[in-house]
Amino acid sequence: MDSSPPLASSVSVAYLQGLVDHLQRHGIEPAALLAEVQLTPAILAQRDQRIAASAYLKLLGLGVELTGDDCLGLHLGESVRPGYYGVLGYLVMSCATLADALHRQARYAALVGNLGLVGLDDEPPRPGLEPQVALGWQPLLMQQRRQASEETLAAWLSFGRWISGLDVAPTEVRFQHAAPADTAEHARIFRCPVLFGQADNVLVFPKRMLATPLGQADAQVRGTLDAYADRLLGELHGGSVLDRARLELAGQLGERVPDLESLAERLQLSPRTLQRRLREAGLSFSQLLDETRQQLVLHYLRDPTLELADIAFFVGFSESGSLVRAFRRWTGQSPSEYRRRLPAG
Repeated sequence: MDSSPPLASSVSVAYLQGLVDHLQRHGIEPAALLAEVQLTPAILAQRDQRIAASAYLKLLGLGVELTGDDCLGLHLGESVRPGYYGVLGYLVMSCATLADALHRQARYAALVGNLGLVGLDDEPPRPGLEPQVALGWQPLLMQQRRQASEETLAAWLSFGRWISGLDVAPTEVRFQHAAPADTAEHARIFRCPVLFGQADNVLVFPKRMLATPLGQADAQVRGTLDAYADRLLGELHGGSVLDRARLELAGQLGERVPDLESLAERLQLSPRTLQRRLREAGLSFSQLLDETRQQLVLHYLRDPTLELADIAFFVGFSESGSLVRAFRRWTGQSPSEYRRRLPAG
């Protein structure tokens, strides 16, 4: 069993700015919006700051409710700007080819937000179709899965069109979530077959496009930004109180259900300081515990040798029934239903 599952942790304030800007254009004031996750507009001036991944997803869901826009994720992705990606946006712009840009995007994606895992793989061959590649995204949290997945893939395509100068369409787009009632916006933005209820979330496009030259390539700038991004990535991984708290919780859950006081002690903080640090990220202790459990369960369900009773034990549930109820609350389906839909292998 893999003892180090990936854990979604945080989203950059630069990326949050994109959501806030979009909703403000629809008449939603930042102060009222951010108050829903215990934040204030002052955080928007701290572009190097991070907020909890779950706080961003809650704001994304609120955005859908407040605007009445069922395709909010798509529209956010369509309107993406380089500045919303922070240093990664400018690094990608300086790359020589699309392949260079995609490899850096996969490597440094966590600088924008580690809501999911990014991968670039060869697509299985199809008769009569030239070789294809699939740029994929696997969410680490199930909240707002549809909106987050559609935002991510639409943003990749919009940004790719912009940096390449090519108004191209993918060969195919696939999403894990069920088809919404109206898919007209998907057709308008992607301009290709869009499939729902699939095993993955991917943009599929011809492999030859990886060699596409980018118009703003600059080797000197790229070298400088590579070094800067490496340093930021090193600081990000495990360095923040939020990251350390998640790792401590993940390690303790199989032994006992942690409380705020015991977690604060392990982190060498006072309970009040830990509460404050979590609040600054838009998170409470109970939310941190719940989403850490969720991510661990999603990770363990990928191991077919693990029984539900084992997984329940690993994440601190007294019995498998408690796990099933929690999983339905997180995802709207049972663990066995989720497992059946996982891609083979």
